[in-house]
Amino acid sequence: MTTRAILLLSAFLLLGGCKQDVESISLPEFIQGWTQDQRSDEQVIWDGLVGNWYGSLVREDGSRHQWLNRHYADGTYEVDFQTVSTNGRVSFSRETGQWGAAGGIYFTIFRGWLHGDEFEPSDPSDAFNYDAYRMLKLQSDLVIYESLKTKTRYEARRVPEGFRIPAPDEETGI
Repeated sequence: MTTRAILLLSAFLLLGGCKQDVESISLPEFIQGWTQDQRSDEQVIWDGLVGNWYGSLVREDGSRHQWLNRHYADGTYEVDFQTVSTNGRVSFSRETGQWGAAGGIYFTIFRGWLHGDEFEPSDPSDAFNYDAYRMLKLQSDLVIYESLKTKTRYEARRVPEGFRIPAPDEETGI
């Protein structure tokens, strides 16, 4: 017997001892019988997240954090953040990057800040620029997701094109 044959036989015998229950592995229903005309669940989720989403939460320090996220179909996003501190100070920033969703996970890759027409890139080697969230609920007008890092839960409502983050003394009506 050659050395190669002995190695292959040994590998076969070793792997043969690793039992895999093939019956427990099955393709999701939406993949079985798939045709070119059918859309996958992943595409439905992707399409459901495209659009404008507004959210607001009160942080532990009492400040109010609001965001308006614009998800584009090409996987890019722009998000406006407005934070009102407990002393009434308002801060605003605009960020851009890439977003995606797969396997019940929503994720963002922060690429930089937008200052008017100018783009200030972020450092792609900074791990802080990558976020992942567990999607808890997705409806046509509501998305709820939770940060895998901080466990913070976010809720955002779909808003029409042209919606703006309300001024600190305004109500959203949402």
